[in-house]
Amino acid sequence: MRKRLAFVLSLLLTIATVASPACAVNVHAKGGIEQLVSDMPVEQKVAQMIMPSFRYWGTGDSKKGVTELNDQQKATLMKYNFGGIILFGQNTQEAAQTTELVNAMQKANIQGGAKSSLLISIDQEGGYITRLQTGTQMPGNMAIGATGDPENAFRAANVIGKELAVQGINVDFAPVMDVNNNPENPIIGVRSFSDNPNKVAEFGQRYIDGLHSNGVMTALKHFPGHGDTATDSHTGLPLIDKTYDELKKLELIPYTAVAKKSDFVMTAHIQYPKIETGTYISKLTGEKINLPATLSKTILTGILRNDMGFDGVIVTDALDMDAIAKHFDKMDATTLAINAGANMLLMPVDLSTEDGLKNLDDYISGVAAKINAGDISIDAVNESVTRILKMKAKYGLLVDDSLNTVSKWSRMQPSPVMAEKVVGSKANHDIEWNIALEAITSVKNDKAFPIATDKKVVILYPSESQLNSFKYALDKLNESGIKINKNNISMIYIEDYEGFNITQGITGADVVICLSAIYSAEVNNKNFITNVISEAHKNNAKAIVLSAQLPYDTALYPEADGIVACYNARGMTDIPSFDPNTKQYGPNVPAAIYVLFGGAKAKGVLPVFIQL
Repeated sequence: MRKRLAFVLSLLLTIATVASPACAVNVHAKGGIEQLVSDMPVEQKVAQMIMPSFRYWGTGDSKKGVTELNDQQKATLMKYNFGGIILFGQNTQEAAQTTELVNAMQKANIQGGAKSSLLISIDQEGGYITRLQTGTQMPGNMAIGATGDPENAFRAANVIGKELAVQGINVDFAPVMDVNNNPENPIIGVRSFSDNPNKVAEFGQRYIDGLHSNGVMTALKHFPGHGDTATDSHTGLPLIDKTYDELKKLELIPYTAVAKKSDFVMTAHIQYPKIETGTYISKLTGEKINLPATLSKTILTGILRNDMGFDGVIVTDALDMDAIAKHFDKMDATTLAINAGANMLLMPVDLSTEDGLKNLDDYISGVAAKINAGDISIDAVNESVTRILKMKAKYGLLVDDSLNTVSKWSRMQPSPVMAEKVVGSKANHDIEWNIALEAITSVKNDKAFPIATDKKVVILYPSESQLNSFKYALDKLNESGIKINKNNISMIYIEDYEGFNITQGITGADVVICLSAIYSAEVNNKNFITNVISEAHKNNAKAIVLSAQLPYDTALYPEADGIVACYNARGMTDIPSFDPNTKQYGPNVPAAIYVLFGGAKAKGVLPVFIQL
């Protein structure tokens, strides 16, 4: 009984260590970590370098998101002491549930004899890319850039950091340090602060500070820069035909400025043939392709480590993305990545089925065999595991508390009860709303707004979830003392641009607001919006275009009377009541409507260059 009680107390202390960095200094910590690494079997070293997901379980109709661990998953966490786990939206349905899931993962890990707690990571960038289903979304990086105030990057990241920390999530794969200098970029876009590299650096630094203030580790992405691609690496293998000197003049400026202040750097699955000349025969096409940055020693070790002096952990972007998975043999990609200098491998194996768990056994034993045969450098492996454990020691995540180094981070205890109070709280949403308002940008205003309360207004919008965004904005206006007659406002969802009768739809309107939401260079409703503007003018009505996502469409409608940008088109599935059960709250569109009806002035400035 005493042994069992001692074990339980030890387990509780270990879980608490996840939340509370050690207070004592151990000058022998480095030697201690090196001894830990030396004592590890090769398979355990491999597992420490892996960061898998338990995103789904099952196949076909039985495939579901994982909100609690099953016996097979617990057994896997006990068998392999992974370096960490990455969470997705399927894991984070409710704040208390997420916290309990994280605690269960940590418990299984420790029960398996792990020497360190798990790194629990997530892509909670804010704005367009958010995973916490009940979290405070924040307006997103480009909206923050539009405010012109780097302190808004700190405020947003501080809220995000609080909400992650209270749920036991200790790594945020953020901030995005990509410079969105290619308007045709299909994957970065509003995830970037700006097309100005110095602005990205300045805002990115304050974002890092905001996460660090809550003891949440940061990961710059996507090195050496994903902003000048016209291909999404989730679905293809991008190529940037620039030299190292050219990257130094733009893409690398933000990374150079803040790399030494970040805990992690995430790699990009992008080919740079003028920098990395190594090649591989694609298993998809049979053609010779250049090694992408994720697999490039020239880029990861030569540039990031040696030239830029980054001393933290290099983590790959997900290895199941098409850029890697479709072109490279899994074991070849792993070998190249580790030998190139990558320290952690993100999602190298799908663990959504029992067969997937068996594949994990084969994968780990296969990597170990490669190490023992000398194909994968044992020195690279030992260095990687040492870096990972040093990072964990810095944040108080080693089981042997005497090995944890002094940390200045003040970390919140993960608590299901506290998580329900903190995540998605009214205080956090208030900060979010204020930043969203500051971001709203007036690109053109020919006496089109603020809209007088007696005007008849028609709002045309392309996403059903945006209806609640408008309703929410109108309620906020009334609460603010601007009495809006909702009977004067018609909101029409445009499901079919070609089939919609514009003349009939806007008859009698004094003002027509038409939402435009583009996510890449492709614009599929330009003719529709142009016709709306023309028809509005025939009726002596004002036409306002609300650019709800990428702001490049603000240049497409010079005939509009008003053009406003808000940088995130995400709507609301439910009107938020500011409780922890609020889901999918996008503040940008309601903030834009609030400004158009005179609730606030449009203070934002375009954060990217647009030829108007």
